[in-house]
This record gives sequence, C-alpha cells and structure tokens, in this order.
Amino acid sequence: MDERLKKILFAVIESYVDSASPVGSRYISKRFGLGISSATIRNAMYDLEEMGYLSQPHTSAGRMPTGKGYRLLVEELMGFGVSANAELLKLLCDEVIGVRRHLTDFLGAASKILSSYSHYMVVAMETTMENSILGRIELLSYRNDMVAVVLMTEEGTIKHKVSELDVPLSRRDLKSIADFLNSEFRGRTLGEIKVILEKEVRNIKVQRNTLISKVFGFFDRYLSSFDRDVFISGLGELINLPDFDDIGKIKELSNTISDKERIIEILDKITENGGVQVFVGSEPFLDTKELSLVASSVCDRGRPLGVLGLIGPQRMDYASAISIIETSARFLSSRLEGRQEVDFGGKDY
Repeated sequence: MDERLKKILFAVIESYVDSASPVGSRYISKRFGLGISSATIRNAMYDLEEMGYLSQPHTSAGRMPTGKGYRLLVEELMGFGVSANAELLKLLCDEVIGVRRHLTDFLGAASKILSSYSHYMVVAMETTMENSILGRIELLSYRNDMVAVVLMTEEGTIKHKVSELDVPLSRRDLKSIADFLNSEFRGRTLGEIKVILEKEVRNIKVQRNTLISKVFGFFDRYLSSFDRDVFISGLGELINLPDFDDIGKIKELSNTISDKERIIEILDKITENGGVQVFVGSEPFLDTKELSLVASSVCDRGRPLGVLGLIGPQRMDYASAISIIETSARFLSSRLEGRQEVDFGGKDY
C-alpha cells in the first residue's frame, strides 16, 4: 500500500471512530485537506474496499473500516509509538496514592478509574500465583478435622482456604509445620515451590516421615486450588455507545463477558507474550467482531503478576486505548516495585 492510500484509510478510520457513521469521499476531502480531489479520494476508497480494508454497508452509503483496516492502523501505531497519557497519570497518582501496595487493591482501583476515563469496559486479573514469592504461610486449627490456610505473598496478595486434614493435628503441630514450611520456602516463587514439592513427595527419604510427606502433598494441592480474582468494570460505558444500540448486540455483549474462563484464557496469553497487545474484532476475542481488546501485563521486577485491559467496540480509538493501557500498566508496575513516581523520561513509547 502506498502512502496516499494509507493516509486516506487512516482518515476514514479517524472519521468513523468519531461519528460511528459510514464516511464519504467529500467529507474526507473537506476535513483533512489532503490536496487531492474528492473524485480521487473516492477512487482510492474503492481500491481500499477491493483490498479488504474498507467496506460499504450498501451502494449509496459511504465506507467504514474493516478489521483488516484497523489492524493496519494498530501496526502503524505500535511501530511509531504512542505518547504517554500525562492527564491519566496524574489521575492515577491522585486516586491510587492511598491504596495499599497490594496487587488486587491496585487492579480493583485502576479498573474503576479507567472505565470512567476511557468510556470502555475494563478487565483486570491477577496472573497465576506461580510467579508470586511466598512471604509467609499460617495454619490455623478450624473445628476438629479442618485447617484454615492463610498464604501471604511478598507482593501483598493474601489467599486463604479452609481444607480438611487427612490426619488430626494439634495447634502446636500446625504451628510447627507452618514454621517448617516458612523456613524451607520463604523467598521462593510458588512455581518453584510446586516443583520442589512434587519431587520431595516422591523422595524415599521424605516418605519415611509420613507426616512431612502428607504435609507436602497437602501444600502442593493447596497451591493448585486458588481461584483468581477477575475485575470487570464499565459495562454501562459500553452499552451507552452507539455500537450497541439494539437488544441483540447487548445480549451478545453480555454473553461474551460472562464467559469468565474464556476471558482468563485470553488474558493468560497476554501474560505469556508481555507488553501491550491489541486484538481487533474477531481476531481472538471470543469470536465476535463487535469487540476489540487492548491489554498489557503488570509486572513486579520483571515478573508478570497481573493483566489490565480495555474492551471496546471494534470502532475504538486505538491510539488512545494503547496510551491508556501502557501508561496504567507502567504506573501500577512501578507502584508494586515500591517507587512513588513513574519516570517516563518525557519520551514517547
């Protein structure tokens, strides 16, 4: 594609994002002053339609972007960089400054701020616990044959679960076991601990100590039993957009976001790849062309601990969405690492 076609395509996308209505060649000529006639623009738009970047709902209407057109824009934006959002950064600093330095608190607070600021829906999720570092574990007696397990990570996440014991244990036994687990595993990631436990449970030397073997087996099962917190904010923001102007589209949107397992699966892939990622329409997101997703992982010293994303219509402002997510992810990552301010160095990214 030559530069003139690209400029016309991006002009159509910008106009369609603003108006949510098909765009004509005369409108592009008047608004953008590209130095070419309306007829030349109309021919170029026809070529772009033939190439699959634009579509025409009916013969007498203007053109609107396709997923392929949006994808080209996204690649251009990611290649040249998007400026940090200074206004959002100040808002995050003002609103999140009093939040405890816990990942779940950060994600919950950021979700509400971003949905209101962007007018899109926000999804946020902590990643698997495997990258978290064990801070401390406590075992508390509960009734006769149960134990309350409280796990605290160095990132500030607290998980608790009540489980049934295979053998009765006194409070002193539970304290001794907790002290043993803390001395053995504190400072390791939960993923590393799981690998060690799997080996030790099979180890002949450990098998001689039935209690330790059962404790290791119990702890291994416990680490695999956590449900992850998923935050979803701003459904009302999406419903108010013209893209969801009938009950059928609203129903499809509701079905899409209610599929928690599918959302977790997609956000997990984002964690694996790292950085800001953009999914346009039906590319990956729950097989619906109505929605797009812009998301990034939130890290602590390079370890991905959470994911933050914006869900909007395929007709979303991708430049703004990418800037919002990049700014927010970097801000939250810096807070997790204990720094009070985010230094963007005054540069674009």
